[in-house]
Amino acid sequence: MDLLPKSAQEFNEKQYWETFFAKRGTEAFEWYGEYPQLCEVLNKYVRTKDHILVAGCGNSTLSADMWNVGYKSMVSVDISDVVVRQMQQKHAAAGMTFTKMDLMKLEFPDKEFTCVLDKGTLDAVYTHDDQETAEKVETMFKEIGRVLRVGGRYVCVSLLQGHILDKLLQWFPQQGWMVRICRCKGAENTDSGGIPFPVFVVVCTKFELKPGSAPMNVLEVTLQGEKPRRLPSAAAVRQAVTSLQQFAFTRHGLTSPGSGEDLRLELCDPDTDGTRFVLFVVDRWRKKTKKAFAIFIVPQGRETEWLFGSPAGRRQLAETAGHDRLVVVHLPARDHQYGDLEQVKAELSESVMQLRPGHLRDDVQVPFLTCGGDLGRRELRHRGTSALSGQYVVEDVHLEEGESVRRLVFLANVNVIQSEARLKRVSVKGQPAALEADGDHLSCCHHRYMAAGVALVTEPAAAPAPAAAPVRVLVIGLGGGGLSRFIHDKFPKASVDVVDIDPEVVTVAKDWFGFTEDDRLRAHVADGLQFIRDCKAKGERMETWK
Repeated sequence: MDLLPKSAQEFNEKQYWETFFAKRGTEAFEWYGEYPQLCEVLNKYVRTKDHILVAGCGNSTLSADMWNVGYKSMVSVDISDVVVRQMQQKHAAAGMTFTKMDLMKLEFPDKEFTCVLDKGTLDAVYTHDDQETAEKVETMFKEIGRVLRVGGRYVCVSLLQGHILDKLLQWFPQQGWMVRICRCKGAENTDSGGIPFPVFVVVCTKFELKPGSAPMNVLEVTLQGEKPRRLPSAAAVRQAVTSLQQFAFTRHGLTSPGSGEDLRLELCDPDTDGTRFVLFVVDRWRKKTKKAFAIFIVPQGRETEWLFGSPAGRRQLAETAGHDRLVVVHLPARDHQYGDLEQVKAELSESVMQLRPGHLRDDVQVPFLTCGGDLGRRELRHRGTSALSGQYVVEDVHLEEGESVRRLVFLANVNVIQSEARLKRVSVKGQPAALEADGDHLSCCHHRYMAAGVALVTEPAAAPAPAAAPVRVLVIGLGGGGLSRFIHDKFPKASVDVVDIDPEVVTVAKDWFGFTEDDRLRAHVADGLQFIRDCKAKGERMETWK
């Protein structure tokens, strides 16, 4: 599967383009490639039988290269008289046609061509996002639309600056045209330290817009070689394109050692647009070693552990691994199938190699590291929705050495485990063994200290005097009910009231975490602070509350 990058860092679009133009210098057209680099995309949308207008041909070899492979019905135009004379002299023997012409006022009859091919011309014309230039570009678009037949295509090779992309997505759909944006990896210049800036081929297909009918809004992208996928809006298309540009800019920043300050990136499934992998780039701030680069894959369900889930933990992991740069990979998608470790390595290889230090060749063997020897296993047990907290899941995570835990996680904040209980295998005669929450174990360290506090007021050996009546304990916040259940089971003199504002949480605790009410353990659905006020108003006393 091809993956789409999506950086979580703020994208400085102005800095991106300033960096590009500084690297480009005066050799503009080299950044768009020639036919050998562009043909992987052009051959899909430009047919040899097409009658082609090459708009703004310049001194590029594109027209000649296409002529040589069979595109014989072609007219190339440019506004420069010098360029046109040069190209006529150079290709006169081949019989090619080069004509001086202004794209704002084409001298061809209506519906003359089936394809208009533009390599970098729109970028050269639309250099500034001001009203005068925008009107000039719209005039050019109108002329292109006039000379194209219905079903014809305007094929535009562009780097897609923001204002150019916006104009394409605004003007052509309003005229009833279909727009598809393709990435052309073969055309991306890798001479400058191996950092290519994305090159796009925009295919605008002309349809007849009937009077009174609504404008067409067919917007498609194919950015990683995947099948074209339709997006719902121009904003979604812009986000997809900007993500690639942002990723390129991020890679540019990662060429120097020490530039990966726990940088976070996402790789998305192009079919669902959901995050499939989360990558953290960690550089060690010390003298280079012979171990330049490695990838660490965190087993499923362990991404919230301090070592993998915090910047300080990942820095410690990088020190332990002993590589100059470590990419820590999380597998967060609960609805995705990852296969085994080898499948994940194969899926990630192309993407993670783009994050290598600048001095490292792209054909070097990079080690993949992990702990436990596999990807771990996360089993979805229940999915639901809380009116207060949104969607949640109950899942069993199988860790190392046979240990398993059950977790409640709210999907609005997947990096926080709301509740966790260790699982134990329980056998019932005549039935297969099942995993149940272990009420004898407290997963959270702070719960252990809280339970120790209860012992001070409930146990005769620790209390000032033996308790004549049950000691009332108030717990604010139920979660999975582990703490309340533990206090109930381990301290017989405790009478526990537990309050949670979310009725769905109470249901989950009972259904999935073994929480059961009786005369010494009662659950209340209420606001915790208001419950305390009500107790005070009634004169009810709690010996301890958590």
